[in-house]
Amino acid sequence: MDIQYVGEHLFPGNLGKFSIIIGFIAALFSAFFYLQSSKDNPSDTQMWRKWGRFAFFAHSFFIFLAGVMLMYLLLNRYYEYRYVWVHTENDLGLGYLIASFWAGQEGSFLFWTLCQVAVGLLLIRFAEKWESPVMTIVAFSQLFMTSMMLGLSFGSIDIGMSPFLLLREVPENAASEFFRNPFYLSIIVDGNGLNPLLRNFWMLSHPPVLFVGFALALVPYAYGIAGLWKKKYQEWISPALPWVHLTIFFLGAGILLGGVWAYESLTFGGFWAWDPIENASLVPWLVIVAALHLMLVARRKKENFFPAFLFTFLSFVFVVYSTYLTRSGVLSETSVHSFGNDGMGFQILTYIFTFLIISLTVLIRHYKRLPSAQNEEPVSREFWLFIAGLVLVLSAFQIIFTTSIPVFNKFFGTELSPPVNVVAHYNTWQLPFAVLVALLMGFAHFLKWGKNDIKQFIRKTGLSLILSLVFTVIIVWLTQDWQTAHIVFLFAGLFAFFSSMDMLLRFKNILANTPTIISHLGIALFLIAVLMTFSQQETISKNTSGYFLGEAFSENENLLLIKDEILPMGSYYVTYKGHYHDGEDIIYEIDFLRKNKDGEYYKVFQSTPSIKLNENMGNVYNPFAKVYLNKDIFTYITFADVDKHSNQHNHQHEPELLGTYEMTLHDTLHIENNHMVLSSIEASEDHQGSEHRIVVEATIEITTHFGDTFTAKPQFILQGQSLFYNDDIIRDLDYRFRFSEVSDKPHTIEIKLYREHPEFIIIKTIIFPYINLLWFSCLVMLTGFWMAFRRRWKKRTKR
Repeated sequence: MDIQYVGEHLFPGNLGKFSIIIGFIAALFSAFFYLQSSKDNPSDTQMWRKWGRFAFFAHSFFIFLAGVMLMYLLLNRYYEYRYVWVHTENDLGLGYLIASFWAGQEGSFLFWTLCQVAVGLLLIRFAEKWESPVMTIVAFSQLFMTSMMLGLSFGSIDIGMSPFLLLREVPENAASEFFRNPFYLSIIVDGNGLNPLLRNFWMLSHPPVLFVGFALALVPYAYGIAGLWKKKYQEWISPALPWVHLTIFFLGAGILLGGVWAYESLTFGGFWAWDPIENASLVPWLVIVAALHLMLVARRKKENFFPAFLFTFLSFVFVVYSTYLTRSGVLSETSVHSFGNDGMGFQILTYIFTFLIISLTVLIRHYKRLPSAQNEEPVSREFWLFIAGLVLVLSAFQIIFTTSIPVFNKFFGTELSPPVNVVAHYNTWQLPFAVLVALLMGFAHFLKWGKNDIKQFIRKTGLSLILSLVFTVIIVWLTQDWQTAHIVFLFAGLFAFFSSMDMLLRFKNILANTPTIISHLGIALFLIAVLMTFSQQETISKNTSGYFLGEAFSENENLLLIKDEILPMGSYYVTYKGHYHDGEDIIYEIDFLRKNKDGEYYKVFQSTPSIKLNENMGNVYNPFAKVYLNKDIFTYITFADVDKHSNQHNHQHEPELLGTYEMTLHDTLHIENNHMVLSSIEASEDHQGSEHRIVVEATIEITTHFGDTFTAKPQFILQGQSLFYNDDIIRDLDYRFRFSEVSDKPHTIEIKLYREHPEFIIIKTIIFPYINLLWFSCLVMLTGFWMAFRRRWKKRTKR
C-alpha cells in the first residue's frame, strides 16, 4: 500500500513537469514544421510556417508555465521539492528568493530556455523572410534545452534533471527511513539555503543578463546556417548584425556585472582572477567580436566569408561549451563558480557536438561556393579588420586551451598540468594580444575601405602617435616600477585612445560610424585602466605587529591587528575597534588613521570587511572597498577567530592563569625563560567620596631572555569593606599581573600571572589606483555597442 504523505503540494510540481514534457514535444513539432517550411515548395511554405509558429507558441506557453510554477514553489518555500529545499531557507529575502530561481542547474537551464523563448518570439515578429530557416535552428536548440529539464529515466539512462523533483524521489533518499514517515514534511523546518557566495546584490543581475547573452548568441548562429542553407552567403549578414551587437552588449554586460560581484564579494583581490568559468564566458565574447569584424568585411567587400561563418558558429558553440565547463563538474577543483557533477555532462556534450557538426558540415559543403574576392592590398581597412579578427580568435583559443586542460586530461588520459601561477600565466600570454588589438584599433580608424594613400594615412595618424608617445613618457616618469612590456602596452592603449578621440573630434564631420568609435574608445580606456590599476596596485598591509604569522600568511601582505592597538600601514595608521553582528554577518570595524601636526591621531575612514556565516556551505569572507575618485582602498579579513566571534555573548577573551606566586621584596622568579623581580611595594591612602581607600602598588620588572625589560604595576585596593584589583598588562608578552593578596609575612605579597588572549584579526589591504576608470571604460564600451545595435535595428526597420 502506498504511503499517503501529509502536507505535500503536488499540483504545482506535477503541472510543472507536465508543462516541460509538453514544451519538449511542442519544440520537436515546431522544428519539424519550420524545417518543412524552409524547403523550396512555395505552395506549402505558408501552411508549414503557420504550424511552426503555432507549435512554438505552444512551446513558449508551457515553458513559461513551468517557470511560473517553479517561482511559485520557491516563493512559498515548499521544501518537499529538492530544488526549493537546496536553494532557499526561511530567512531569505524576496530578492534572493527570486535569485534562487537560477541558483542551481535545473533552474538556470529553465531560465536560459525562457530567454530563448523570448528570442524566438522576437524572431517570429521581425525575421520576416528569414523566419522559417532561422526558427528551425531556434526550435531545434529549444529541443535540447528542454530535454535538460525532463528528468526522465529509461533504465540506466537519465534524460535531464527536473526542477520539480520531490526530496523523497531523489535516488539517494529512496531507502531513507525518514521519507517513509507520512508526516516527514512537518519535521523539515528550514531549507538548506542559498549559497552564501550568491547573496550579493549583483547576483540578482549578473546571471540573468549573462543568460540573455547566451540566448542571443543563438541568433547569429541561426542566421549563418540559414545563409548557407539558402545560398544567400552575403544577404544573411545585414539582418544578423543587430543581433550580433545585442549579443555582444549582453554578454559584455554579464561579464562586467560578474566582475563587480567578484570585486565586492571575493577576496582574490580584484575583479578578474582568470577563473576557468570566467574565462569560459569571456571566450564567446571575444569570438563573436571577431565574427562581427569579419561580417562587416564580408558584407562590404565580399571576402572573408569562410572565417565570418566559422567564427559566428564557434561563438555559440563556445557558449554551450562554457555551460559544460560550469555544469559537468570537470572544473569543480579549479573554479569557485563550478557546479558539481550531476550527470548532465553527456547531454551537454551531445548538444555541443550536434551544433558543431551541423555548422561544420553545412559550411564545408558550401565552401567552394562562397564568394572570394581576393584582397591583396595590405593598407586597407578590410585587411586589418581581418587581422584584428584573427588576433581576437587566437587570444580566445589560448584562453580556452589552458582552461580546458582538465577536460583533456579527463577524456584523453593525458597528464597536462595547469599553470601554477594562473594570473601570471594568462597575463603573460594575453599581453601581446592586447597590444596588437590596441594598435590595430588605432591604425584602422584612419584607413578607408579599399586602397589607401600611404602618405595621407601617415599624416592622419601622426597626431595620435605623437600624443601617445608624449603621454607614455610623462606617465612612466611620474609613476614607477615599469616593465618594458608594460610601457609598450601603455603606448598601444594610449594610441587607441587618442586615435578614437581624434576621430570623434577632428574627423567628426566625415565620421560614418560613431557607435563603433565609442566602443573602441571604451576598449582603449579599459586596456589603459587595467594596466594602470593592476601594474601600479600596492599591498600596504605589511606585518608591523611584531608577531610571526606562520607559514600560511605572507609577512609582506598581511597585518595582525590586536584590538585597540594602533599600527602603521602604508601612509595610514590602523586600529581594530572590534566586531558586531548583523544577521548572519560578522562586521569588523577597522579605523584608518592619520596624525595631525600635534601628533594626535584622527580618523580618516572606517573599513568594515565582514564574514558571512554559513554552517552548511562554509563561511564567506567579504571585502570592503573605500572608494575615492582616483583609487580604492580594498581590505579583507584573512584570519579571524570565527568560532569565538560568532558567539554574540562571548566578547571577552578570558585570560589563562599561568600560576600564583608568593614574592618577597627583591625576590626573583624564572617564568618561561623570563626573569621576574619584585622591585618595590608602595602603599598610599586617600578618600574615594566618603570612603577611606588604601592602595598598595607593586612594581614588577620583567627581563626577557632577549634582554628586553618591561615593568608592570598591579594594584591591590581596599575601599571601605570592598576589595578591588587594578591589573596591569604587558602587551608585548601577553602577560596580565594581578596583586591578589597581602601576606602575613613582612614585605611579601601574592601575585597571579595570567596569559592574555587578546582579540585579534589578520587583514590584507590593497590600493587599486584608477579602478573607477576601469568601471567607467566598461560603461563607455557597452554604450557604444548599444548605440551600434540601435543604429543597425533602425536601418533594418527602414529597409
